Amino acid sequence: MQSKLYFLIIFIADFFAFLRKVSFTFFFRTLSIFGVVLFFHSTIFAQSNNEVLWANKVIDFSSEYFDEANPTQYTAKQILGKPNVLPAIWQSPCAWSPARPEARQDEWIKVGFEKAISVKQVAIAESFGAGAISAIILYDLEGKGHLIYKNQRTEPVSTQGRMLNVFLKEKTKYKVNAVKIKLNTIDVGGWNNIDAIGISSSETPIKAEINIAKDIPFNKVERLPQTVNSPYNEILPIISPDGKTLFFDRKDHPKNMPSISAGKENDDIWVSRHVSDTIWTEAERLNEPVNNSQHNYVCSVTPDGNVILLANAYLPSGKMEQGISISYKTIDGSWSFPEPLKIKDFYNTDKYAEFCLAPNRKVLIMSVRREDTYGSRDLYISFLQRDNSWSVPKNMGTTLNSAALEVSPTLSSDNKTLYFASNGRSGYGSMDMYVSRRLDDTWTNWSEPMNLGNVLNSAGWDAGYSIDASGEYAYFSSSKHSDTNTASKLDIYRAKLHVEVRPDPVLLISGTVYNSKTKEPIGAEILYEMLPVGEETGTAQADPQTGNYKIALPPNSQYGFLAKSRGFVSVSENIDARGNEVYKEIKRNLYLTPIEVGQKIRLNNVFFKRGTNELLKESFPELDRLVIFMLENPTVTIEVEGHTDLEGIPTMNMKLSALRVKAIQDYLVRQKIDKKRVETRPYGSTQPITRQRDEASKKLNRRVEFKILSY
Repeated sequence: MQSKLYFLIIFIADFFAFLRKVSFTFFFRTLSIFGVVLFFHSTIFAQSNNEVLWANKVIDFSSEYFDEANPTQYTAKQILGKPNVLPAIWQSPCAWSPARPEARQDEWIKVGFEKAISVKQVAIAESFGAGAISAIILYDLEGKGHLIYKNQRTEPVSTQGRMLNVFLKEKTKYKVNAVKIKLNTIDVGGWNNIDAIGISSSETPIKAEINIAKDIPFNKVERLPQTVNSPYNEILPIISPDGKTLFFDRKDHPKNMPSISAGKENDDIWVSRHVSDTIWTEAERLNEPVNNSQHNYVCSVTPDGNVILLANAYLPSGKMEQGISISYKTIDGSWSFPEPLKIKDFYNTDKYAEFCLAPNRKVLIMSVRREDTYGSRDLYISFLQRDNSWSVPKNMGTTLNSAALEVSPTLSSDNKTLYFASNGRSGYGSMDMYVSRRLDDTWTNWSEPMNLGNVLNSAGWDAGYSIDASGEYAYFSSSKHSDTNTASKLDIYRAKLHVEVRPDPVLLISGTVYNSKTKEPIGAEILYEMLPVGEETGTAQADPQTGNYKIALPPNSQYGFLAKSRGFVSVSENIDARGNEVYKEIKRNLYLTPIEVGQKIRLNNVFFKRGTNELLKESFPELDRLVIFMLENPTVTIEVEGHTDLEGIPTMNMKLSALRVKAIQDYLVRQKIDKKRVETRPYGSTQPITRQRDEASKKLNRRVEFKILSY
């Protein structure tokens, strides 16, 4: 530092000597530049001086608490890293605890750091049983110990927990790479928890901080109306991604099905629909088989509201066991008997579990306890397999999971933003809600969880938040704001989320599936895929009564989507979500054409390089579906028709369309389709759909269709 100061003084002296030779204007311009440079130098220097190093390795310790059933909790390694309990104060498994609440001699622990620095202060996060620290020893690079703090009158502190900041009169002349602390557990009885140990060369006191987005002005919490909230407790709200349908668990209502066990709470699923602004329909109880004499609640609902994920595995006998089930809306508007999901090697050693089905129905996140759990229940992920089973649950890693409890996962419609509750990181109370974003496709690499703030989190237990697709509202159950005029303790609320903790904006595509011949709505399966690779990224279910469907498409990709039903040929659509920066709702009807001679089907997702017959790779998924259709229907023959827009020379347009339909025929033949089954007919610009010449009309006229010749 002295050498840096010396060179800075020399630079200033030379600078003022130089100023004697320059103009007054140039002087002030140069001085302003110099001021900026000096500002950034001082800022960077101040930042480096404020650096806090948290212990990153345990060197040795006197003892640690060990529970064979929870082998990672309260162990010495829980002291590593920054505080994950303070500023909350409680006996947390995410802190180091000696083996016993009292010992005959001092308990101690020695920790190391990523690098050695000169030290001005030591900070010790005493998260529970504070006041027991009797000595602090710093170790230099040669392993020599330096006693910098001794307290012979240890006693409990009134707050039970604190950040103990010990300042030295001046920075150590030696570099510190290890710290040892001693605890007098006789004078301070009960359990003693040490959350973290930090060192710094700065005089700025080290604090335990909650990772929360700064200055988020959460809007006022809004209690849902009496049509939703009743004198009975309402919990576990699940909002459909479109924000229109709310499922929740209502306890002990007279209309609930009585519990099989006398004296036990009876929980049934109720539903209310959002009409406008603050208007919600009168809540209705769902009928059997979704509700039965046991504990019933919804875990997830798909964007279209036609599929729900239910807690527990429903058995044909009417009983339930640990697991998860799925139910579909039926033609009469009721719900099908819940089908248990088949998860490979599924087990849960905890009494409780929570599950979340991603809006694309391809990903299942669960809060369970297994052999590789880091603490209590952890967050795990499972993926849908080709045989409709689910993969072995995979732990989602230590960025999300702690030695404590992680529960109530909710994966947003962008397929990357995860909301969950935890008591294993710094927060406001016994359980707080956090948000984290997926950083890659491993599903184990996540951003540092961010606390949702003290409007949504309280000193109590806060969990079970549900987010709509727009990310505008979080729905939750709480007693914090309950109406004292009602008998209920738990009601359902919603609050607007700031943009910083919202999911990425998605496209919510909705519409109706129609029979293209009769124009009647029909139920169907909806598939959507990422282009150009053709990877199926999600499925949905159109309402069997109305044909209505909804899908949520994450941003930054191009998609193809279609309806599928036996006896019909699908007409696909496409949409480009690349560069989408705002939440949008888009209407797109889908059509299914009956397999009949003479029917024409437009191939909307066949693309050519401009002005050529070169097929773009985005076309391959669409053409591959045509291949599958012909393989599944070996007697079908087709005629592929090519059309251009009205621009250009008609003879050249005819030639281009002839080359393009030939390219499609060649592709089908390469996929083992007999050439005799594929006739071609170019039309050029002779059969336009419209004679308008705007870009939308040109796109409408440029098309490839196939006609069924025989079946």
